[in-house]
Amino acid sequence: MRAVDVSIVTYESDPALLRQLFASLAEPVSPPVAVNLLIHDNSPRPEGIESLRAELEGNPVFARVDIRRTGENLGFGRGHNANAARGGAPWFLVINPDCILEPGALATLLDAAETDTPETAAWEMRQLPYEHPKAYDPVTLETPWASGAATLFRRSAYDAVGGFDPAIFLYGEDVDLSWRLRARGGKLRYVPRAAVIHRTYVIKAEVKPKQAYGAVFAGLVLRARYGSFVQVFQGFAMLAAEILAPQSFEGRTWGMIATGARALRALPHFLGSRVKPSATFRPVFNGWSYEERRDGAFHEFRSHRGRPASDFPLASILVRTRERPAWLRQALASCAAQTYPNVEVVVVEDGSESARPVIEEFVSRLNLRYHPTGQRVGRSRAGNIAIEQSRGEWLTFLDDDDVLFADHVEVLVEAARDAKTRGAYAFAWETLTRTIDPERAIYEETRCIPRHRRGFDRLALWHQNYLPIQAVLFHRSLWERYGGFAEDMDQLEDWNLWTRYTIEDDFACVEKTTSKYRVPDDPRAAAARQAKLDAAYAGAVERQRQLQLTLSPREIALMAERYTTEPVAHVSRNVVRRIVSRNPLLARIASWRAPTRAWLRGRGRP
Repeated sequence: MRAVDVSIVTYESDPALLRQLFASLAEPVSPPVAVNLLIHDNSPRPEGIESLRAELEGNPVFARVDIRRTGENLGFGRGHNANAARGGAPWFLVINPDCILEPGALATLLDAAETDTPETAAWEMRQLPYEHPKAYDPVTLETPWASGAATLFRRSAYDAVGGFDPAIFLYGEDVDLSWRLRARGGKLRYVPRAAVIHRTYVIKAEVKPKQAYGAVFAGLVLRARYGSFVQVFQGFAMLAAEILAPQSFEGRTWGMIATGARALRALPHFLGSRVKPSATFRPVFNGWSYEERRDGAFHEFRSHRGRPASDFPLASILVRTRERPAWLRQALASCAAQTYPNVEVVVVEDGSESARPVIEEFVSRLNLRYHPTGQRVGRSRAGNIAIEQSRGEWLTFLDDDDVLFADHVEVLVEAARDAKTRGAYAFAWETLTRTIDPERAIYEETRCIPRHRRGFDRLALWHQNYLPIQAVLFHRSLWERYGGFAEDMDQLEDWNLWTRYTIEDDFACVEKTTSKYRVPDDPRAAAARQAKLDAAYAGAVERQRQLQLTLSPREIALMAERYTTEPVAHVSRNVVRRIVSRNPLLARIASWRAPTRAWLRGRGRP
């Protein structure tokens, strides 16, 4: 029987919440798992944990229950290290006491670990209601660091690096452990289908003083261990900005001063244990964060626990492809990771059957159907065939060189149903990509740009397509009423589709990044791509002149008011970034200012 040690560190934790966590861990798992509960209590008084000891030790579901306490608060990392020293299972699950596992989460997590490659060291669970906004690879599901709130570690990897660093009391110790694992060649994986409800915020964007101080302390000492001396200096410059910033809670200024003093005392320990970058690891310091972050930090997800099947109508992901099997493999991998429980994928290949071997790889992982056309029919006809072949109530397109983050379908279906609309869209990253080997889909992503970030605006949509094709989900009834792609269009066919589908229906906008579409980083390839779009623009606009829209006087007045009050000209942030990046002096100034700005923008995110 497979076994897992579950490590929980408590500090005056709510017994009712702990009982819910224990109940979720006790749910049946197939095949069976021996669950060992290892609890270290940091509370000053024993009453809370002792009230649970009898019922836990008498619960036959758990193979072992081991509760220890020291009478002092050792901190998060030291508590888990103490638990690890008493365990011996090959898997070590670190989980917060205010978490509840979603149904089937433990089995999904262990299945992912047991079928993964030996170099993978940790598997992070998804958190509800607020998913951490850090970016991860939608194809491989590799993540830059794994949250200590709910992560499964390979015991041998955890022990090899000595577990958590006791010098970090709370906050940031999970980043440090993750980076030490990666520096040794270990991979970290995100398992979005294994979720926990984590009650870490009472209200959205809640300001937590301890979290603010902990984030600053960790940011300073991790720069000392992993960063350059310039980055260490930048960290203390950011601390100065924090001290001078307006107080968002009482005692903030003096708290930041004390945090800086504590970091200075800890610097010898971290400078004396420096970790160098390697081929598999390079640290990222983005303000007080350690990764690139997606929009939508506080988009709220609902638990799937107890919800009927009718809450999850079938959603179809429609993929058009043409002799690019390696790229298709990546697109399908991102489909296979979707958290929405009722998805089908329809792949239409325009021409030959070059994709069939890739399809066979995914038939056991996806509700998947494949239709090769046999002869070239064009992009628009292939898209229409995909719609005709689909059975979903909700439909979304995915080009074979684009990818979806795991929450994409769930976000859009829930948004459209909540808003009672027949369409929804989310933000997407335009990803500048340098292709190294097109046959094997080997590439380097040079930059991710949040290109289109605006709410629904019908007139703006008639002027410019700000809805990337993979970012939109629509109800089947729109296709039944307005038809599919215009089959004589080979460019901007999706723009023409959206203008028709929104002639009477507003689309819900979700301010969360849920997908990536790739564009060439090479200037000549980018120019050739843009030339095709420019050439097709006039024809697309001409088609829109044939559309007729009926508006009430009030709607006309509101539309006119909006357009008379908006700025006449707008320079996007991306244009400003390009100007700055080409000027060495401006670029250097921006490099010093960016970390502080990033922290001020992102403060309070989970």
